[in-house]
Amino acid sequence: MFMGLVLLTALGLAASAQEPAFTRAPRADLASRLRAAARLGTNYVPGRVLVKFRAGLPTQAQTSAITMALGNAATQLRPGDAWADFAYVDVTEDTDVPAAAAALAARPEVEFAEPDAIHHLDATPTDPSYSRQWNMRAINLERAWDINDGARDVVIAVIDTGVAMANDVLRFPRFFNGALRIIDVPFARSTDIVSDNRLVAPYDFMYEDALPYDMDGHGTHVTGTVGQLVNAESGVGVAYNARLMPLKVCLGEWEILFALATDGVSTVPPVFAGGACFASEEARAIRYAVDNGARVLNLSIGGTTPSAATQSALQYAVSRGAFVALSGGNRAEEGNEPGYPAAYARDINGVMAVAAVGQDLNRAPYSTSGDFIEIAAPGGNTRVGGAAGRIWQQTYRASATATNQLAPRFDLLEDDAYQGTSMASPHVAGLAALLYSQGVRNPAAIEAAIRQFAVDRGTAGRDNEYGFGLVDARATLRGLGIAK
Repeated sequence: MFMGLVLLTALGLAASAQEPAFTRAPRADLASRLRAAARLGTNYVPGRVLVKFRAGLPTQAQTSAITMALGNAATQLRPGDAWADFAYVDVTEDTDVPAAAAALAARPEVEFAEPDAIHHLDATPTDPSYSRQWNMRAINLERAWDINDGARDVVIAVIDTGVAMANDVLRFPRFFNGALRIIDVPFARSTDIVSDNRLVAPYDFMYEDALPYDMDGHGTHVTGTVGQLVNAESGVGVAYNARLMPLKVCLGEWEILFALATDGVSTVPPVFAGGACFASEEARAIRYAVDNGARVLNLSIGGTTPSAATQSALQYAVSRGAFVALSGGNRAEEGNEPGYPAAYARDINGVMAVAAVGQDLNRAPYSTSGDFIEIAAPGGNTRVGGAAGRIWQQTYRASATATNQLAPRFDLLEDDAYQGTSMASPHVAGLAALLYSQGVRNPAAIEAAIRQFAVDRGTAGRDNEYGFGLVDARATLRGLGIAK
């Protein structure tokens, strides 16, 4: 089955940690697409256009529209699955994909057509150390937990790189020092995040299976902020009693290396530095999350390329009663270009784009500003407080995942410090879960409450740096008439 950009296909599970199986291998066609993106330096997937036809249009009419728009450049039309309201049009690799999408979008039969955008993770990892969670105090969470004990029975979907969910050993191909090798890669479960029966409908949209193993660390870190268990060794999450739905839509750098190993690639191509996420999979994951019971979603993902597919999925989410928190972007010092999907939050009630503040509660210098920013939360700022000014949560030891070595280790877990709007967004997702568990079930009402009781920062009233201000968990819960 091929849906969107699928990196690897599961062939089975390791029987035990002592008997690793060669469980995952690159798709035969994917390496060429990754090579093309690296060669061209594109922010989209070469060889593919996402298209949504007008409702009720027969397949023959769809094919005719493609032929009229693209001629011989189109090679195949493939329908999406239950979680994609779009189809895939394969085109020849030398096709100008943005031009092809524009030509197809101009057809009257088409609602939208676009490249499959490559997005990235809105975070910057740093060296491991230990620190207290200043961020929880900054948004008045300690007193908010007096009102709500961690959002019991709420399902939060974290759409990211996966989570440290299991103890296992898997095998992958690796090109290193001029030779192709098969390496054993160990994995460990984060017992500070994943307990028995806590995960709900986990899914990996890159491998098309129910094993969203984190091979980066970003997803585990974000999930920890959302809902790390109380009394855990390395801190606590905002909604520490919520149930979690890890959904993997992003590739870490190691997975890029595994995919390109048989092509003799030993270092990560620059276009994939920091990993990559794909708009088609973001859209599928959003719909999957809502259809499987998640009522709060977090996406700490962003890029400069719009995606109508993701926008449509966000609209679907709120129409089905789910609130969505989005990282606002880390490009303030790089042109401050609006990011997507964050920019869609402005026009969708129940979806909020989140800016980042540092330990001094001022906007972090990297945090993108714009009229789509609606709220601010702790994201960290090394320029104020150094290492202590970052956001600390359990994830993989940084030295164990460096790509200049033969193999990674995803079984070494400890507190690590990240900063970015990726870290800010899950604070808002966690608060939304607390509100939902208090009976506020309408996504627009959740957004309105978070806005109303935020602490004003920057210019009086709403502004482009902080939105409506710094989130205040205690005031938001109490402001709904809950006396405790």
